[in-house]
Amino acid sequence: MGLPSRGLTEALVADFRRSGGRVRFSTEVKRIGQRNGSNGSTAIVHSSVDSQEYDQVITCAGLQADRLAARSGEDKNPSVVPFFGQYFILEPRFNDTVNGLIYPVPDPKYPFLGVHVTRRIDGGLMIGPDAFLSFSREGYKGLGLNVPDSLAVATDPGFWRFAAGNMATAAREIGGVLSIEKFVAEAARYVPALDGAGGRRVTRGIRAQAMNRNGTLVDDFVIDRAGATMFVRNAPSPGATSALAIAEHLIDTAALT
Repeated sequence: MGLPSRGLTEALVADFRRSGGRVRFSTEVKRIGQRNGSNGSTAIVHSSVDSQEYDQVITCAGLQADRLAARSGEDKNPSVVPFFGQYFILEPRFNDTVNGLIYPVPDPKYPFLGVHVTRRIDGGLMIGPDAFLSFSREGYKGLGLNVPDSLAVATDPGFWRFAAGNMATAAREIGGVLSIEKFVAEAARYVPALDGAGGRRVTRGIRAQAMNRNGTLVDDFVIDRAGATMFVRNAPSPGATSALAIAEHLIDTAALT
């Protein structure tokens, strides 16, 4: 049975609505303020449409997490530096090369898992992702150059401290960004049968990588609390896989305050 790409999200939205929830699309959150009263604090969400007051607010702003926190009066650090990860589908003749998932041993210096080999539900064989600096926080296609996003990285001292110590890694990664042959060669190091395989670019993801002022990458969850608002500043792997369990934990934590 096939599952549409939005199937899971749409099912969760339907459950949420049946429980009395309301989903607001195309409503950008500008900032979140706090109001202190005799009965405790509340959160005021200022959006592109209106302002509404809530007993509790949990923000999961992903690639915009640092900006939303800063606009709401919180520390802008850890900052978000976007890294894109590109995936490739290999030629059909390689579909039966593996039967499951194959991961390389990760480098403990980085929170990236490295290029892995995935047998898809549809039978195709996918490799990826690489990890390279994105010039746009929403750049899912092509060069994806966004001037404000690029300037934010260029003026982030933490990024330059990180870059200074990782030039060799960047040089290796850019080869896979520019050439599918070099990308496949990386996967063929631990799946030799893939040597010489061809393929095509498919999905690209943008990782909201949190970075400290000293240039170190944040590899754990960062959750800040300000009054009635909880800011999820960093949610690394397995953030997506464990999303429902993490949501339960956040709600339980909010209920205790």
